[in-house]
Amino acid sequence: MIGFVLGVVSLGLIRAAVVPPDPVVHHHANLAVFLQGERFDFSADRYMEDVASCYGGAGSNPRERVHFHENNPDVVHVHAAGATWGHLFQNLGWSLGAGHLITDDRRRFFHGEGGELFFVLNGLPVDRVEDRVVGSGDRLLVSFSSAPLESVVQDEFPRVADNALEYNLKPDPASCSGSGHEGHGPLDRLRRGFWR
Repeated sequence: MIGFVLGVVSLGLIRAAVVPPDPVVHHHANLAVFLQGERFDFSADRYMEDVASCYGGAGSNPRERVHFHENNPDVVHVHAAGATWGHLFQNLGWSLGAGHLITDDRRRFFHGEGGELFFVLNGLPVDRVEDRVVGSGDRLLVSFSSAPLESVVQDEFPRVADNALEYNLKPDPASCSGSGHEGHGPLDRLRRGFWR
């Protein structure tokens, strides 16, 4: 019995020493949505993820994976590899697809019905974004407009904030310590050695 216990403890200590920590995903992107030339304001509390929960990464709540914080509607916070623009819009209560945009108050914008739905990602028009992973530093414009694409790119895309990479260098407001890099200390490594 003593040999078994020593073996388990030894194996756990070896795993704690050699198993790398889970990668921390915490990056940012910028977003703006225009509906017939008017920028939609996402600064209301209902679009924000609460920072008081002090989580350190993507948990079981989908809103933890990709969201806005602190009434800042320009900066998207990403905490899960694979989080897409579609996930963000779903978390906001919106529906987004290649030819439609439906707001949380049920306003409907369908491509070809009074305008066209445009997506401009990092300055380039794309056909769809709902299945694209939100990349670090991405700038996305979603626009429903009766104006031609060239006007949308020229007039609206420059109004998408360009500060996401600056936020990558700032502490995460949703982590207790503010760093967003919890789970990498000696006790966490020891825990992973036995319970991973």
